[in-house]
Amino acid sequence: MELTINDIVKIFSVPEQTVNNWITKKNMPYIKANEQYRFNYIELLDWALEKKIKLTPKILALGDRENHNSNSLYHAIRNGHIHYDIPGDTREEILKSIVDVLPLPSALNKQSFWQMLIAREQMMSTAIGNGIAIPHVRNPVVLHVDHPSITLCFLKKPVDFKAIDGKPVFILFTILSHSVKNHLAILSRLAFCLQNTKLQEYLQAKAPQEQILAEIKILESRLSSVPNGKEDDQS
Repeated sequence: MELTINDIVKIFSVPEQTVNNWITKKNMPYIKANEQYRFNYIELLDWALEKKIKLTPKILALGDRENHNSNSLYHAIRNGHIHYDIPGDTREEILKSIVDVLPLPSALNKQSFWQMLIAREQMMSTAIGNGIAIPHVRNPVVLHVDHPSITLCFLKKPVDFKAIDGKPVFILFTILSHSVKNHLAILSRLAFCLQNTKLQEYLQAKAPQEQILAEIKILESRLSSVPNGKEDDQS
């Protein structure tokens, strides 16, 4: 997706002079064609994150216009939303709070769904280390949903999930899918992105959703540009 200076002014909500300063003083990536500046959307996101330029909802809205791949991690999180300060002192209380914010079908019994998550945790912890858990990761949650979703929750305070590395959990990704195949595709993308140092830093810092989603959009662009979805450099 190519953008013009007028697009940049609108989506960053800054004067044109500020954009010109970014080009000349902050190495804003661009190409010049017919004396007009053009900007690549993914390169722009990467640059903005590196330079700590404030991201706006308008910037992420541009990403929503792109093809809606049903396996897209970015779109799944946009569907499931990011929540901060989820309350609870135990695994049971945390999972109850998470069930309350999940985009579940109205016909689904939330109490039964919560009990299913608890039973899974009692069988084996879904914490994967470094303060992160993915409830029900080994048994896909397949529901009658229009679009797959990932709800990312940051806890108000860390809670012991009996992780292998002994670290308490304060970051949880809950995946809802319409098929096992879709669940595994999204899970593989999540696993790929979680290897990235910058994304891990954002998660550990409970960064704003604009930063987290922008970094995921950048990482997924690498998946589409590398044969067989393989990426050598995870840093």
